[in-house]
Amino acid sequence: MIVVLEQYNTHKYSHLIDEMFRLRARVFHDQLNWDVKVTGGKERDRYDDEQPVYVIYCDHQGREVKGSLRLLPTTGPTLLADIFSDTLSEAVNLSAPAIWECSRFCLDDKLLERGEYDEMLFASAAMLEAVGDVALRAGIEAIIGNFDESMLRLYRRIGCEVEILGSPLRYGVPVYLGLHPISEPVIRRIQARLRKTRLAFAAAREMAAA
Repeated sequence: MIVVLEQYNTHKYSHLIDEMFRLRARVFHDQLNWDVKVTGGKERDRYDDEQPVYVIYCDHQGREVKGSLRLLPTTGPTLLADIFSDTLSEAVNLSAPAIWECSRFCLDDKLLERGEYDEMLFASAAMLEAVGDVALRAGIEAIIGNFDESMLRLYRRIGCEVEILGSPLRYGVPVYLGLHPISEPVIRRIQARLRKTRLAFAAAREMAAA
């Protein structure tokens, strides 16, 4: 199940928000060893105080968070401007009301431990479809974000359009800055991939239960 949290409805989902911050701590601090602040088992930063939009993938009961991401307008504070500015050419300005940043994209590491790659693909496609829906409703024309090689492959497999704008060398591994154009044809392509993945995932579950 996908839940989109915006300013008007976050008060209804305090449990999911707490679980999302716990997931982020497990992924970014414990698993990836990022230099992030964890308090009380939760990872959050100052950008979570900027009234972001969250997209959460959870179980059908709305109790267990399996994946999440964060959206912020580039007209305000962003990770790109403050932390990853070296991934962007100085000649390029990506601060505009129609361009938003996607950050803190993560999936529950337990899915990977069980080898359920089909669910990982399904969750990613479902979250990105929700991003596209939010963007089309809000008049957002492009999403930007930083990601590694594995995420680049995943984005392309799902059907996203990705324009690579830069990649610095200081991180030891390639960290890309990508721009994702948002349009109805792109969203339809992601939806088609999501339907195909949903059918494959359901079939795999039936076989496992047999």
